[in-house]
Amino acid sequence: MTVLHLVTGGTSGIGLELVRLLLADPANRVIVGARRPAEAGALRAVADAERLVILPLDLAALASTVAFADAVIARLAGGRLASLAANAGVQNVKARRMTVDGYEETLQANWLAHALLIERLLPHLAPGAPVVFTASGTHDPADPGARRFGFRGGVYPGIEKVARGELDGSVPEKQQGMDRYATSKLVAILHVYARARSAPAAGPRWFAYDPGLMPGTGLARDRSAVERWAWSTILPVVARAIPGASTARRSAETYVRLLTGRLFPNETGVHLDFSGRRTESSADSKRRDWQDEVASFAAAISQGWRPLAVETAPR
Repeated sequence: MTVLHLVTGGTSGIGLELVRLLLADPANRVIVGARRPAEAGALRAVADAERLVILPLDLAALASTVAFADAVIARLAGGRLASLAANAGVQNVKARRMTVDGYEETLQANWLAHALLIERLLPHLAPGAPVVFTASGTHDPADPGARRFGFRGGVYPGIEKVARGELDGSVPEKQQGMDRYATSKLVAILHVYARARSAPAAGPRWFAYDPGLMPGTGLARDRSAVERWAWSTILPVVARAIPGASTARRSAETYVRLLTGRLFPNETGVHLDFSGRRTESSADSKRRDWQDEVASFAAAISQGWRPLAVETAPR
């Protein structure tokens, strides 16, 4: 029996390892969304086109997200997805960037476009299929590892302001970028909890997965040259001594167990880390009013997405 999984952000880092591990089981096939499929050489080397389908997906454009969802549905040909990993993401610590849709890029790529994608694919998910957002300890102001690297938790002035990237303008530009990243992860967790509360018994199961600090991955690509060098050369060596640090391979191994139902097979609304253990998310993430606001915003976008009426900055 063929089992079909969907992964975004599968061209490098934890996503690439995740695809490799999924395809280690001959029963599995994987659909991956990639911004530039023609350049995904490492991903294409994992398996042939019979088992690995790479489709164009630019999360910074909701039209591309909708087209990707339609292409996935066409590929399913009446079948169902066994899981969905909303793994792709960006971290921009430079000037705020707005998408062609009028939303702040980090929020759209890390959460909003994924939320739209999931809503369109809900009827095509198998009963009990895990839907997993890749989360981050950076959302939690009490997380010591995140604080060590300068994060101060999510900043949530309301979903409309978050969608425009209007958080705390009193801090330096770099801190604003880090705040936007942490807040995008907080919003994803809020969404997971909201959907888990309202999901029908036979519906998908919702998870927020914190893969830990993974030096050497592409997440630091928008940092300074010195920071990128340290991220790719020094930190992978010293990370073994840092609490909360992992590797792409180790974190992907736990991710696969979650997507294939070997972790929390009968639960939903779980926040967990790369050890496979349930972990506490921030106090802010437990606010039901924020959860409901985020879920309502996602539902409104999915029912007929419209650009926000804001001036967009060049990408």
